[in-house]
Amino acid sequence: MIQINKYFFLNIEKIIQIFYYIQKYSGADSKLDLVKYLFFSDRIHIREYYSLISLDIYKALEHGPVASTALDILNRNMEYLDNYGIEDLKFLENIEINGAKKRTIKKTDFDLLSRNEMKSMDRAIELFSGKKLVDLSHDYPEWKRFKMLFEEKFISSRPIHMEDFFKNPDINDSPTIRMYFGDIDPLFKDDDYLNEAKQFYLESAGLYAV
Repeated sequence: MIQINKYFFLNIEKIIQIFYYIQKYSGADSKLDLVKYLFFSDRIHIREYYSLISLDIYKALEHGPVASTALDILNRNMEYLDNYGIEDLKFLENIEINGAKKRTIKKTDFDLLSRNEMKSMDRAIELFSGKKLVDLSHDYPEWKRFKMLFEEKFISSRPIHMEDFFKNPDINDSPTIRMYFGDIDPLFKDDDYLNEAKQFYLESAGLYAV
């Protein structure tokens, strides 16, 4: 039975739970790795359950696709996030590992995460752990659409086209995917299925195909 995401708005507490879940089970200790795991988790979830886990707005940046408000939360962009309540942002703590001080996300509950959301994050961690996450994210359509513009330094960011979440990468133009996974994208799904999934997502979001 498909469990549809029951949360219909971006929630800072949920984003923090997402990042703590990824940190706990992947061992990721950098903001860049956290947002990349989130991207792959969102890509898996939207194609299987028709919604983003983060419910965020995605942008293409130089280092790949990024959930924009989630990145603001990690960067503690206080001015932008004040409307959500200052207490929600006190989620980082200093810890000492092998004599070195590091900032990490405080332990939190997972009560805002659905079973299928955790399942999607588990799959992303299993597939991409230990790999070059930025390079992998550059092989996917969400970023590849803007590749030339980034390479020519014409842009610093662009809004991601949601329909690109429902496209498979061109495996012949995906060197990092091929390096790790051979000739098959680990997130591959049949085009007919993806067209139906995209239509279901658009309808559930109150949008229309273009």
